[in-house]
Amino acid sequence: MRKRIIVFLLIISILFNHIILLSNTQVQQYNSPSYLLLNNWDNQSIWVVTGVPIPNPQLNGFPIFNTSVRNIYVSNKGILNVSLNINIETKSAFLNLNNTIILVSNKGNISVLMPPKTPYVLLLLKMSSGSSIIISSNTSIVQINRDTLLINESPQIFIYTNTSYKIEKNLLNLSINEGKWFVELSIGNIPNRNISNLIKLNDYEVSEWLNASKLPKLPHALLREYYLSLLLIKDDQNPYLGTFAASPSPIYLYSWIRDSAFSAIALQDAGHYQSALKFWLWMSNAVQIQPGVWYTRYNFYNGQPDTSFGIDELDSIGLFELGVYNYYILTNNITFLKQILPTINKSVEYQITEINQSKYHLLPPDLSVWEDRNAYHFWTEAINDIGLESVIKIYEILGINDSSIVLAERELNESILNHFWNNNYFASALGTSVIFENGKNEIVLSPEPPSIDAATLLPIDLGYLSLSSNYSVSNFNTVVSDLNRSGGLARFPDDLYHYSEYLYDSSGPEPPWIITTLFEALYLEKIGKVNEALNILYWTYDHSQNGLLPEALDPNTLYPLPTTSPLTWSSAMFVIDALNYPSTANNETNASITIIILLIVIVLAVIIITLFMTRRRRK
Repeated sequence: MRKRIIVFLLIISILFNHIILLSNTQVQQYNSPSYLLLNNWDNQSIWVVTGVPIPNPQLNGFPIFNTSVRNIYVSNKGILNVSLNINIETKSAFLNLNNTIILVSNKGNISVLMPPKTPYVLLLLKMSSGSSIIISSNTSIVQINRDTLLINESPQIFIYTNTSYKIEKNLLNLSINEGKWFVELSIGNIPNRNISNLIKLNDYEVSEWLNASKLPKLPHALLREYYLSLLLIKDDQNPYLGTFAASPSPIYLYSWIRDSAFSAIALQDAGHYQSALKFWLWMSNAVQIQPGVWYTRYNFYNGQPDTSFGIDELDSIGLFELGVYNYYILTNNITFLKQILPTINKSVEYQITEINQSKYHLLPPDLSVWEDRNAYHFWTEAINDIGLESVIKIYEILGINDSSIVLAERELNESILNHFWNNNYFASALGTSVIFENGKNEIVLSPEPPSIDAATLLPIDLGYLSLSSNYSVSNFNTVVSDLNRSGGLARFPDDLYHYSEYLYDSSGPEPPWIITTLFEALYLEKIGKVNEALNILYWTYDHSQNGLLPEALDPNTLYPLPTTSPLTWSSAMFVIDALNYPSTANNETNASITIIILLIVIVLAVIIITLFMTRRRRK
């Protein structure tokens, strides 16, 4: 009951805040996403181009789209050749806690929603001046009756609207005047026609899903970020296949195995087991580059590998292993373990073979987490070590005795410590060099610059080493000291990615990233430094796009960098951190006080609005 009250109050408070936001004409565009995904949690997805501009779009490799609804995806049909182009200049855009995208413009406001488990897409328009929506298709558009039209796609799409319109072969021009209007798209089904009931159904289903989430012990003010992050992850999942988009941004509209694994872990940690299960089952059946090894990324819509992208990134092996073990611990679903056992066996066989054949007893070089160089990476090796430990436990559960995996894990663990430890921190990457001595030469491993890296934090958070070990403490202190940038953590020294390498939306190098900063917070949570961790969670929320977390922040302005925002992994890390946040008496007291204050604010708002409306009637 308490959880339902909290969710209800959060939704009410967000709607009230957005009433104030909509009346504010000085909304800053950097605080709004340019692209968002929505889906019906079953078999359909849409891509919303909000109309908020991306800086230097052509330089950054972005397609030029106006405000629109595109990529209408249906599970067994793929992307339909239909788009809705909306003639407005968007000032701001955000995602509500009822899973509705709001577009704010000088001409009025538009809400876009997909009621869960239904075939409907709704556009609700409240316009202060005239505009238009052009619906285009590669097939004919015909009129059924005065308020209903049909696009002869496969499946058929019915359009039900109270606007006036004009049909021009494959184009439908909807005229939007001042007032309230709606457009209902019904995909493969007859129109519903009851707009108010669809809105109520949407709010009910979303509220029920949020209520089913585990309630973290966070202060009340951060619960909004937790629930919005969950919705963002859910919307960024292909509802049919289970793949996750790394971001709605078109350059990241792919399913990276690494990012997706953390999204699945976040959902299962929050209690949404079916959503996570879809991904693990998809991954266990995905096309592999060789037995036991996944491609780096896959097509978000059809799940096929992107064979053109990079070389192997071997962290996906360990992430699969630790992710499915975590899923079992939460669900006790032994049938699931038996189902994916053949995939686990392939991965383990690959890992053991490579460790045993390697001169250094390590997994082969790969591009690893940042995809910046081909080398032996601490991240990859440590994640695989955790994965092997997870498989040892899985085998014990299934009654499988395999001593070779125990030996391989032990060799890998010792090799990581021997090769990567660099005085007081773990070197991020190792390359080979040749030493000449006494007329002989030997190939050895040596650190490659930049050596200090925030990516060395998370494997330790996840259990590679004891958090209190000298290795862990020293590495943490070195990384945080060297990479702290205005309260967040840069990835590594002289990081140019958003500044002068491929993307150009940062005013300087070394932008602090959300995920790396949350790596730091997770460590602090687990060693009991609750207040420090809490400050980071607030810092993260304070630098979001109305609650949607970017990939990184400008190092000088601390504005979200728009080209890769929102980032699904950022939301996943926030959820993981939120659920690891320990409970304290002060937190519960603060939450209760916040609820009381929120109730008072809502009551006062209702009284003010009632008095205002009463005075207007008297006049």
